[in-house]
This record gives sequence, structure tokens and C-alpha cells, in this order.
Amino acid sequence: MKRLPCGPETRGTVNAGCVFAVSAKYKIKKIPVKAASEYPSHQSLQNIVIGAEAFDRQEEVLSAFDTKKLYEKGIMPVFVVVENNNDFAIRISGKDIYLNDAGHNYPSLPYTRVLLSIAKKKKSTYSTHENILLGQLKNKKMVADFERKDLGERLIPPYGSDSGVVFFEWLQLQADTRIYISNITNLSSQESLMFFEFSLQ
Repeated sequence: MKRLPCGPETRGTVNAGCVFAVSAKYKIKKIPVKAASEYPSHQSLQNIVIGAEAFDRQEEVLSAFDTKKLYEKGIMPVFVVVENNNDFAIRISGKDIYLNDAGHNYPSLPYTRVLLSIAKKKKSTYSTHENILLGQLKNKKMVADFERKDLGERLIPPYGSDSGVVFFEWLQLQADTRIYISNITNLSSQESLMFFEFSLQ
């Protein structure tokens, strides 16, 4: 059977012969976690402390993910640590986290889109059958690592903490680049707490 190319000409179709090339020698690397207030970029509001660290240099990206393609594709991981010092649980989601530069908000990228981006040989956008395409990635170890490290949506218990990575299209960090967290929810009252916004160094 003839294999169709893994490119935009197959968009909207399930191409069983489309195989993504990813190195099988992927190594899982652990990201050290510090107290949120120990990160140079952090903010404390309403008994919640959030710290963040941008991996904007190649060696920093490689310290967290064993693939050069993140840096080559212009994708920047940002590691986020959240500490909840309240007597109620909170919810935080990566989709509510933005980078703000010169007044413009840049949304975070789903880790699934990041995986497909770094695995594709041709530049195109897959908007359909994402789960099927992810299933075709050869390196299940890398897929599991991205899924585990992705911040996604986290429920943080009273006096608990959690951490994870959010991904952004490449943005050259400037002195006024800020991280903006638009929504954190008090799970007891289902009310939104005050937004966070602080410099990302």
C-alpha cells in the first residue's frame, strides 16, 4: 500500500500510513522543584504563592526535555509552581496562563499540539483526529513524559502544592515580559480569585 505524505495534503483524513519520526532514545529528565517564593519570578496573593521559571535557552530546554526540537521549533517551556496556603482547595489550568509582552497576551499551547509540532517533518496544522495522530508517534516514552509534566488542569488541596509546565510559541524575553494567570478558582465557593501577573525573568 502506498503511504501518503505526512503533510497538509492529508489534513482532515486518517492516514494510517503516516508515521511520525521521533528518536527512540528519549530520556526522561526530572525538573527540580523549589518553594514557589524561591524563584526570581513569583507573586503572593490571597495566601497563594506562584513561582515560574522560563526555559528560554537551549541548554535549559534540554535540562527538562530530551529533545532539541522544542528549541528548534521555537517552543518555550515555562515551569510553574503553585502553593495553596488556604483552608480550601483551588483549581488552576494551563489554558488560563498567558505571556504578556508590550500589552499583548500570548496563549499557552496544549502539550498535544506541541508533541505533534516537534514530530512532524512538514510544517502544517492538524486540527482533526489529534488522538489518532498522537497514537502514531513511535516514542511512547516521550509522549508520557510530556503528558506527565504538562500543567494541564490541577486541583490543589488546602495547604498543598503542585507544579507543571506550560508551553508557548517562542517569545524573546524582555525586561517587561510578564506571566499572566487569568483565573484561579476557589473550589469551595466556585468563585474566581484575583488574577496573578508578574515579571518573568
